[in-house]
Amino acid sequence: FEQSGRHGDLEEAISLHREALELRSAPHPDRSFSLNNIATVLSTRFEQSGRHEDLEEAISLLREALELLPAPHPGRSHFLNNIANALLTRFKQSGRHEDLEEAISLLREALELRPAPHPDRPNFLNNIANVLSTRFEQSGRYEDLEEAVSLHREALELRPAPHPGRSSSLNNIANVLSKRFEQSG
Repeated sequence: FEQSGRHGDLEEAISLHREALELRSAPHPDRSFSLNNIATVLSTRFEQSGRHEDLEEAISLLREALELLPAPHPGRSHFLNNIANALLTRFKQSGRHEDLEEAISLLREALELRPAPHPDRPNFLNNIANVLSTRFEQSGRYEDLEEAVSLHREALELRPAPHPGRSSSLNNIANVLSKRFEQSG
């Protein structure tokens, strides 16, 4: 679907993921991954169609998947990130401040599961910094902007040249520093 944009492919993917899930009833060890897979394609369909039911179901499935992966399960941080992204999407659609707060909380937990020198840590640092920047835009809480700068700086330090993600980290910190300049004049 992502290559061709054929909606039939997306519908078939959802159907097949649902069938796989039926074969992985609790306590199947891969049930959480099937739940995550369905949630991912439902989120994609939401992005394409705007059907709120898809986003709601994706969030529900991700919550169920997360319950099946207690800390310190190695996949938990990615599931936390996925549900935080879905909540952020819902926040952008509905303006529900609770979704933004929960997304930040989940991303903080995910970050704790990725201490330095974990190779995914810079991605998680950037994710939470971006969401804090969003909260700053909504609430004007200057502390969020300061923390976003700090988190982006840490991500940049973990991506020395010639790291392929360094340019992204440079752009992220430049954007948040510009925002801070605009606030302080």
